[in-house]
Amino acid sequence: MSKPNNSKSVLFLSQWFPPEHAPMGYMLKELAENLAAQGWDVEVVTGFPNHPSGKVQAPYVKQRILREMMGNIKITRLWLYTSETRSFVSRALNFLSFVISSFFYLLSCKKPHLVFAVLQPLPLGATLTLLAKLRGFKLIFNVQDLHPDVLVDLGLIKSKPFISVLKRIEQTAYRQADGLAVICQGFKTHVEQHGASGSIAVIPNWIDIDEIKPQPEQGQLVRQMARIPSHAAVVLYAGTIGHVSGAQVVVQAAKLAASNSNLHWLFVGEGPLLPQLQQLAQELPNVHFLPFQPRELLPAVQNCATISMVSLLPGKGTFSVPSKVLGYMAAGKAVVASVDVQSETGRLVQRAECGVVVEPGSPQALLQAVERLLSNPQGMLIAGANGRQHLEQHYSRTRVCAQYADFFQRTIQGPAQ
Repeated sequence: MSKPNNSKSVLFLSQWFPPEHAPMGYMLKELAENLAAQGWDVEVVTGFPNHPSGKVQAPYVKQRILREMMGNIKITRLWLYTSETRSFVSRALNFLSFVISSFFYLLSCKKPHLVFAVLQPLPLGATLTLLAKLRGFKLIFNVQDLHPDVLVDLGLIKSKPFISVLKRIEQTAYRQADGLAVICQGFKTHVEQHGASGSIAVIPNWIDIDEIKPQPEQGQLVRQMARIPSHAAVVLYAGTIGHVSGAQVVVQAAKLAASNSNLHWLFVGEGPLLPQLQQLAQELPNVHFLPFQPRELLPAVQNCATISMVSLLPGKGTFSVPSKVLGYMAAGKAVVASVDVQSETGRLVQRAECGVVVEPGSPQALLQAVERLLSNPQGMLIAGANGRQHLEQHYSRTRVCAQYADFFQRTIQGPAQ
């Protein structure tokens, strides 16, 4: 990997960044730390932490702009609209306010060599391509989700004129960016079909395998917090509980297993589906909920599981690759994946041989897979070890950060003459 010369500068743009519990925010932090250690001049432009509650987290107080340092990394936090009313309108205003704040900041700040931006919210695709032309910096978009397709597919956006505008912004972003970093091969096919003209790099998300390790004894703390007996089997769902997840199927499976007092189901996380799941589980003593935990407890959360669980609605695997799966694999846990077999998540679980893929949306299939794994402790251990080994080989922080650094350097240098 080539090392940057003359302190190349990169500006990361992401609405989410620690201390918010957003996996992409933590990965950007780790990537920024990696680049800064190699001599890059790194700035992160973000908002005031408010995800997922909509309330700005203490000790932060919302203001027009706040600058802080994190080691050698400059952090610039910009004003954005926040609301604890998590309606579609309030979320839209939250996104739009960050788009506007970031536009005016990047219009006047010191010009970086490269801007690396998460393409969410989607209108950043219009503002950043315009700014790249006006100011002459290189632009790479990181594609973590396929917007607006996921919102349209879920029925959250129905206006055809509005959908048409969003699709045009999507295509503009793909066509005018100098580079696109996509997280899987399926996303690469999508951006190519939508007119991507710059360099495309398939760079997966990663996890810090030194932070999360197979240490089952750590999990007892989380079991105590959830009031789950130390000897019980625990099926863990950890992470954002979003619309695409179809996590209702986990509660439905728990209802089918209600007579088994030794089998408990634990959700650790928050999101738009959480109130619905809590309502469904009202009469189920074997279902437990905990909010997002501090980062330092993440290893304990992952290690509290006997089996780990990921779910996606049927047909939605193209639009989402849940980062929670990497955490499960890092902790050496067997995974039950209620997803389409040919989805990116399904392919990952099969490639790594780290668990079982079952029909999405079927609580019966999910419960049967859980019961089969529990009846085969040796098989669970082998699946967990397989997942950990696969991560070490393909998804380590060191390996993936090196891929990003190389892609950034090549993009700044431009095509060979």
